[in-house]
Amino acid sequence: ILLINGAMAGTSAWNSADKPNLTPVLYTPTNPKGLRFRQLAPSKIPRMYHSVSAVLPGGEVLVAGSNTNPFYMMKKYGDHFKFPTEVRVEKFYPPYLDPSLKKHRLIIVEGESDKQLKYGREMRIQVEPRNRRMNRRGIKVTMYSPPFTTHGYSMNQRLLVLKVKELENGLITAVAPPSGRLAPPGYYLLFVNHRGVPSRGMWVHI
Repeated sequence: ILLINGAMAGTSAWNSADKPNLTPVLYTPTNPKGLRFRQLAPSKIPRMYHSVSAVLPGGEVLVAGSNTNPFYMMKKYGDHFKFPTEVRVEKFYPPYLDPSLKKHRLIIVEGESDKQLKYGREMRIQVEPRNRRMNRRGIKVTMYSPPFTTHGYSMNQRLLVLKVKELENGLITAVAPPSGRLAPPGYYLLFVNHRGVPSRGMWVHI
């Protein structure tokens, strides 16, 4: 879980927010107590209340937004506003995109993988390299629902972990979510995680 953007004091409306949160925090609930929160590389751009973040197909996080101001209050107009309107966009790279981990990143062969899924049915995902020796326990297949993100909040954000039944020569057999209660109909980004490093996402529909 990545906690990013926002303010640490004041209120959300207009110019009442203060003390911008510039340092992202990574929360890993499976780590031992006392080691679950980790601070990541800080930004230099205050994002405040009207901030957004969204996961991209490559695994990066798009970060944008700024303070709530009437119209566009740019810095060049003077210092009338502590946090002027911000139009710069950032791309945040989580730790799993560290270049030293690139050797673990698999590539989904989209032309040989299922993109139209059915609830509770098996699906096939072909990954490269095919001849790599991989332990099924080190493979995780996930479906990420692209949320509606605004005001520092992502609505309908969900990550589903699918059951992996078989792995042979880079061909993964997984099981789609059982019902629309867990995965409402629509488009999802499907990732194959190998040793904690995600592949580039593939758009699928269920």
